[in-house]
Amino acid sequence: MANNMMPENNGDHTKTTLQRTLEKSHDFDVKAVFLRANQMTKANFATLIQACIVLVVVFVIIGAITQPYITVHDDGSFTIQHQSFIEIATVFVVSPLITGLYMLGLSQARNTPRTVFALFDYIPLIFLLALTQLVNSILMQLGLVLLIIPGLYFWMATSFSLMLVADKSLTPLKAILLSCRVFNAYWGQITALFMIMAVLAITIPLTLGLSLIWIMPLYFSLIGVLYEKLIGGEQVRTEAKPKERNESSFDA
Repeated sequence: MANNMMPENNGDHTKTTLQRTLEKSHDFDVKAVFLRANQMTKANFATLIQACIVLVVVFVIIGAITQPYITVHDDGSFTIQHQSFIEIATVFVVSPLITGLYMLGLSQARNTPRTVFALFDYIPLIFLLALTQLVNSILMQLGLVLLIIPGLYFWMATSFSLMLVADKSLTPLKAILLSCRVFNAYWGQITALFMIMAVLAITIPLTLGLSLIWIMPLYFSLIGVLYEKLIGGEQVRTEAKPKERNESSFDA
């Protein structure tokens, strides 16, 4: 069934960024994308690292609150009381902040840098963002349980979903589906970039966590660059007008 989520053409024949992505007509240079993200991180490091610190502090606070509900057994294993409730509550608290970090990276890619306080701009969307993140987590966990590779696929393929909810006002399901379609169009190049980030992540324990100071902001800058390159700032219609029903659309 077609959802008719097609970018605006503004009455001309100019193809939008998203249309070109779905047609696989972009010139995608992995090295150039990574270097641009790295340069953006340098130029906006103060804002990004402050936002990352806020997110880390929130995780620390959540950990301190949940500590009384964790029971460590003699064999080293542990159980968490009310685990499902704690996990859902964590998603509700964290998802708007993670979205804010993604959008900080995107604002830099659009040459409209914002302050660290923009991190909190998406709290009004908490329910939509939390639902999106919960579905993403379920898909990833199911994929990891099955054959691992499907889990890794959903982890990468849904990377743009929170931003699509915040930037394009899509519903969670439509945002996830569109994110997957965008990833599928350039899965090789995007996977290569994620592999580069995974290699960099190996340095975190080797440097006693110091390299995280650069890698964490770099990740959000990279996702921002990818989003702008593959989806862009054009509006996405979720409902087509009657006269547009026969025009090309993408199925989700």
